[in-house]
Amino acid sequence: MKLAIAYLILLSLASLASANAFQGDVSHLGNFSSSIDGQVIPKLEWKTYISGLVGAQPVYSNGKIFVTNWYGWSEWEPGLYVLNASNGEILKNFSNIQGASTPFVYEDKVIVGGMKGKGGYLGYLYIVNLTTSEVKEILLDTQESWYGVASSPVVHNGNIYVLTHSNGTLWKISIDGNILNKFTTGGEIKPYTSPVVGNDLICFAGNRSGNAIFCVNESLYEIFNISVDSKITNTPTLYNDLLIFATEKKLYFVNVTEGNVVKTMDFNGSLSSAAIGDFIYIGSRDGKLYAINKTTLEVNWTFEANGKIDSSPAFANGVVYFATNVQEGTIYAVRNGKELWHYTLKPPENKYYNIMSSPFIAEGKLFIGADSGYVYCFNSTGTMEFKVTLSPGNITLDGRKISGTSALAALYEASRYRLEDAEIVFSLNVSWYNNSAFVNSIMGLEPSPDWLWGWSIWNSTAPLVSASSYLLQNGETIYYCYGCSTLPGPGNSTVVLEITANVRPLGINDFVVSNGARGGNATAYINVTAAEENWFLAVVSGINEKGDYVAGISTFYLSKGGEFSVPVLIHIPQRNEAGNYTLYAAVYRLNEYPNNFIAISQPRICRVS
Repeated sequence: MKLAIAYLILLSLASLASANAFQGDVSHLGNFSSSIDGQVIPKLEWKTYISGLVGAQPVYSNGKIFVTNWYGWSEWEPGLYVLNASNGEILKNFSNIQGASTPFVYEDKVIVGGMKGKGGYLGYLYIVNLTTSEVKEILLDTQESWYGVASSPVVHNGNIYVLTHSNGTLWKISIDGNILNKFTTGGEIKPYTSPVVGNDLICFAGNRSGNAIFCVNESLYEIFNISVDSKITNTPTLYNDLLIFATEKKLYFVNVTEGNVVKTMDFNGSLSSAAIGDFIYIGSRDGKLYAINKTTLEVNWTFEANGKIDSSPAFANGVVYFATNVQEGTIYAVRNGKELWHYTLKPPENKYYNIMSSPFIAEGKLFIGADSGYVYCFNSTGTMEFKVTLSPGNITLDGRKISGTSALAALYEASRYRLEDAEIVFSLNVSWYNNSAFVNSIMGLEPSPDWLWGWSIWNSTAPLVSASSYLLQNGETIYYCYGCSTLPGPGNSTVVLEITANVRPLGINDFVVSNGARGGNATAYINVTAAEENWFLAVVSGINEKGDYVAGISTFYLSKGGEFSVPVLIHIPQRNEAGNYTLYAAVYRLNEYPNNFIAISQPRICRVS
């Protein structure tokens, strides 16, 4: 079939009205560029515990976040939660509502699917009046299941459209809660798939003696249906005339004006729905994010995440955000196929912090839920604080040796930072001039041509040296500042990395050990650099797999900044077995031995014959 579909670009994204709905609008475009100036960074502004599993997408409206939860690990307080978008404060909980449906906020009402019952759940649609707190519930699916109504409703021309999965039915309901009409296809469909609206059509997954995509008008009169190879797994996206949806085996592109398939491609479909930005972005069951050319419908690039992507991407200003539905659920920011940052949740043992929720961007912030029971809010501005440990001596970055106590080394340690229950990793880009490093971008943030300063280093003043040349003292705090249009410094910057350094008194640069023989000796050399003047003691010791022990000790003196290769003679008893011994080198302040070692090496193998 012809792939030239330039005629599809009839409407600009800006002309499509946004809504407080799944993926931001009734066409599910997932484009939030107008909601943020710049890009989101992994700065956790707040997180609010609402318990249970937060699989729905949080939706923003008028300074508030609306989100549902369901089930739970142990304690669980179900509800449709209303949070303050600025600080995460719980403003209200409609506790009779539970599920994984994403709310639709329409004027003073919230419309959301849910479930009610014990063991098996019936499917309900809820209409919440925010003015009076009155909740109207409408039973739609009488077939017991674990999902109820997990479909996310849309409102179009004052009427609600939502799907029930047990019988593949599209419902049309007035905003006051009166059932106006329904279109039943008869067979079971995936529980999370939802209708999409555009071009005076409502399109949705159905099953009439086989899986199909259906498109009807507002009177629910069928315009066309197209059979597909397997169940539709996600919610369709309607971009101008192009309907995009995934099945278990393929990705479909359908022209809704002509009612025909433009193209299909092999694809491991998941819950992830397409978002429209510079490309068509969609996640897959095999853990890949696809970027597909909007004109040729060819794959431009893919990005491989740490597992299954059920999250529907959110696009804003060249960056696509999404999450993975794995035990250590991870939120990603990717641009042009390159990772800018990721934020990985770290659950306790035997817990699972999967992320099925999709990102929603508003007020310059990104909101997302997780199976941790939290709603997370990440900001695009602010100060990120890090406490890093640095060691004297050299480390290698970009194939070059730099001081382990430099500002660049501190930034590198911050770029792979472990929190109590999460891990932050972000990208760095530096330029080298005469073996000195200067920071070009952090997390993909590059200086604007209008700014006098890009990423500037700052302590009490701005050091006039490179990031690799400025050396930190123990307890010193340094700032990487971004977004200064006038004078540099933390107070004038939009993004600040505040890094406080714990500088070890001594660092081990290298550790080598010779082989030896029973009844003889082996020799080790520990190359060290000191950050303080002192007497030190070095111990090299280790065992073989049978528990035979060898050790050696040496004392030495170093001045501040001094470097030395410390020799250590290791005696090997005659009674020891031959074989491989795993040895470590540890260094102490002489007056603190044997209680507090200040540096320890990587292991080395000593072969005893």
